[in-house]
Amino acid sequence: MVNPKAVSYTFMGSRHQKNDDLALLNQEQGIYVICDGVSEGGHGDLASNMVAKVIQDKLMAANSFIKKNGAQLLGAKRLLHMQEQMVSACTEAQQNIQKAALQNPNYKFAATTGIILWLDGRFGILAHMGDSRAYLYRAGKLYQLTHDHAGIDELLKMGIPLEIAKKNPQAKCLTKVFGGTVFNQPDLLKIEFQPNDVFMMCTDGVYSTLDPNNLQQLVQGMLQKNDAKPIIERCARQSGDDSTFVQIHFPIDMLQETVVQASDRIKLIQQTPLSKYFDYIQKSHISAICEVESFKAGSIVIQDGTEGECLYIVAKGTLEVLVQGSHMLYKKPGEFLGEVALIQQSKRTATVVAKEDTVLLSLKRGDLNEVFKKSPDIERNFYKAMLEMVLERMVAQGYEIAQLKKV
Repeated sequence: MVNPKAVSYTFMGSRHQKNDDLALLNQEQGIYVICDGVSEGGHGDLASNMVAKVIQDKLMAANSFIKKNGAQLLGAKRLLHMQEQMVSACTEAQQNIQKAALQNPNYKFAATTGIILWLDGRFGILAHMGDSRAYLYRAGKLYQLTHDHAGIDELLKMGIPLEIAKKNPQAKCLTKVFGGTVFNQPDLLKIEFQPNDVFMMCTDGVYSTLDPNNLQQLVQGMLQKNDAKPIIERCARQSGDDSTFVQIHFPIDMLQETVVQASDRIKLIQQTPLSKYFDYIQKSHISAICEVESFKAGSIVIQDGTEGECLYIVAKGTLEVLVQGSHMLYKKPGEFLGEVALIQQSKRTATVVAKEDTVLLSLKRGDLNEVFKKSPDIERNFYKAMLEMVLERMVAQGYEIAQLKKV
């Protein structure tokens, strides 16, 4: 059982008459929410409270369903089900704000940013809209897990220099929020936590006052003192904005159900050419849906002529690849095989046997396709890397044929 320790701090900024921020920590249900109501449109507090309530109610109901039907929802299927439930909860939260606006014109511009973390054991689904942020502190490094939905980011994507983009009147406008007249879908991330991870989420009132170059050192100092309150209070004073911070620490003795930890999975994925264009967030996403499979020495992993549906990455041990019964090569930790099965249904052309007790990561075509539906950036980067890998192989094979002809 994973029992992370969570704390939150919130302070009202000097520019506001009320705190439109909200932090919800339901540790029993594994539900954590942070919202930053959009004060410029009015009733940001209404939007924050409405989003938090709907999200909590929907995910609690989803937890009850998973508890009753857990036997049918294992591994990647469970995470994909949770992803769908998260989308449904976010959709209902937005619809409720829009309904409130129809019933009361004063709520027309009620809106809020939102970050939601929903935990199931060591796995979680992270949903994000707006410019609040989520970070992961792991093994001495700090990773930003969310991208801001703000005008300045869109301007930068258009190639406009940073200093010019900052002066643009659209720079501070949010491009995704809960509420408003435009219906938005949240960014989603599947994530696996490991012992001693620290997950953090905060509103812009916190990070806007901190030096990005020194953010990691600041977080390290915060964790050593085990008290973020003075820093968050100072941020609220300096920015004048409402400032809210949530920290979730995963214990060093948390239950491990796998011999391959999250950071090791990500490193293994990073070694495959298919992840060439993935950033850390995308690698984490793929890592979370990989299954861990163990094979005893002498076991057949892949049988020649059978239908293939997954890619294998060697985590521990050695695989021997046989073609028509003859040895072709060995696959060691960090190497992969079966990548064709990720893009088309075809028969395996070799038999693969575990030469010793072996642990593999398996990535199934169906699970990957579900990721592609919600994450087009991952799909684009995957096929870009796949195309390059195929072209490199074609060039290499062409060279080998040319050399044989010379002989």
